[in-house]
Amino acid sequence: MTEAPNITTTPNVTLPTPGGGGGGGDGYGLPSKESVIAACFFYTLIALVAVFGNLMVMIAFFINDKLRTVTNYFVLGLAAADILVGAISVPLWMYILNYYADRMVVNKSFLDLNVLYTTLDSFAGISSILHLMAISMERYFCVGWAVKHRNTKKHVYYIALFLVWFLSALAASVKLMIPNIKPEDHVLFTFVVFFLLPLTIIVVSYAAIWKIAMTRMNNNPSKRSLKREIRTATTIAFVIGFFLIAWTPFFITLVVNVYCPQSKCPFNWSAGIFYKVLHYSNSSVNPIVYGVRIPEFRKTFKFILRRIYGPILAPCRN
Repeated sequence: MTEAPNITTTPNVTLPTPGGGGGGGDGYGLPSKESVIAACFFYTLIALVAVFGNLMVMIAFFINDKLRTVTNYFVLGLAAADILVGAISVPLWMYILNYYADRMVVNKSFLDLNVLYTTLDSFAGISSILHLMAISMERYFCVGWAVKHRNTKKHVYYIALFLVWFLSALAASVKLMIPNIKPEDHVLFTFVVFFLLPLTIIVVSYAAIWKIAMTRMNNNPSKRSLKREIRTATTIAFVIGFFLIAWTPFFITLVVNVYCPQSKCPFNWSAGIFYKVLHYSNSSVNPIVYGVRIPEFRKTFKFILRRIYGPILAPCRN
């Protein structure tokens, strides 16, 4: 068996295989077959929920005219990005994990597949993050400057959506366009521009929304207003909290892996696999946060499910 390569990590990219312990494997710290099988069970659930849940969001958007708002165009883009994660990124990652667990020879075909995975997975993951950022900015604009928000032409938002996809493609292609870029520079660039910056914008935007909501609640402390504002604040807290939980461990591992010598910071496959579960799960939770908690989406979801499962369950009722 050839030596397992030390694959440089980027967001949503194959985790490295350094020499020295990790994850219950042997040789170059490869993952054990048992741990990979257990992990693939969770990855499969995440992929199914991500694809089905986000597909529901997209169908609801197109069949319900009331859902075709400015905000929901960004939600539609987020759903498309998360479907890519569930349909492409997760299956390829499971294949790569099993390839390592089976101690198969690392040949050119596998390395080419890894490059494909790296590019597509980075594109889908970064697109998901940037859509979350765009949604937070649009929501803040809507709440803080409602009149300007209503009077803004739709093509402005279409341009914003295009920029999200364009920047995602650009970020995913950095390694291809600049093959000689240092791993440290690449990781630092990705960490700052596509994690810290979006995270800062998301936190600041939602903190401002929460402050505006609390101010309005104090000025108009009606029961209906109080319930609505508390619900908004709860949703905001959940969005920020899960974003942090889902992405922070992965990005910290990414930075540590590149900047800390392997002799001092041996890579642990079990931890790496778990961190991938966390950030992939963000794609399956997004339709719940931006779909189920929106009453009009919830009503449309019920309509879609009745149309799908109604004929199947009808004989059981008779």
